[in-house]
Amino acid sequence: MIYPYICPKCDNNFEVIKSVKDIDQPENCPSCDTISNRTISRFQAVDSTAAADWNNKTYNPAFGKALTPQQAKKEARARNWAEVGTEPPEKIHKHFAKQREEKEKAKWDSFNLNLGEVKS
Repeated sequence: MIYPYICPKCDNNFEVIKSVKDIDQPENCPSCDTISNRTISRFQAVDSTAAADWNNKTYNPAFGKALTPQQAKKEARARNWAEVGTEPPEKIHKHFAKQREEKEKAKWDSFNLNLGEVKS
């Protein structure tokens, strides 16, 4: 990791690459050799809740932007859009099985009617 340091004597800003386990060890300034303490960079100072929120966002092509799941639901409700694909699979299978049975029954009924006309 890269850690920023500032020298208390000469105000020199410098960075040191070192292991996370050595994070608390002070470093010597390369200019004046004074012991310097680690500072917090702008990147490290980012609000952790905002960073966590950003990590949960995914691009949603329906809205044309990156949203968290909660934001996507709010946006969909605001546009009066219905969420699809949330039905349990058992319900979907049951629906299509019923349709297949009705289609087969109709096919057999028409076949039996045609046979009845041929016989008479």
